[in-house]
Amino acid sequence: MPSAPREDTGALDANARRVLAANGGDPLRLEALVRNLQQLRDEADRVAFDEPSPDALREYRRADRELADAKRAFALASGH
Repeated sequence: MPSAPREDTGALDANARRVLAANGGDPLRLEALVRNLQQLRDEADRVAFDEPSPDALREYRRADRELADAKRAFALASGH
């Protein structure tokens, strides 16, 4: 069985660097952003599960992508 497609690491790093710059490289701000985006992604997941639609799936994917970018930015800011 083929694995799920993975986002290009270069694109993920570029997006993470944009998030890092937008938040001044502050690990505390980035940590708060990650928490907020986790809540947003979880809510989008609930909506997509309860009321499946192309729009709900699109919103879930967007929230998941933004969360991945923020987590990577936090890792960069924290030196991980």
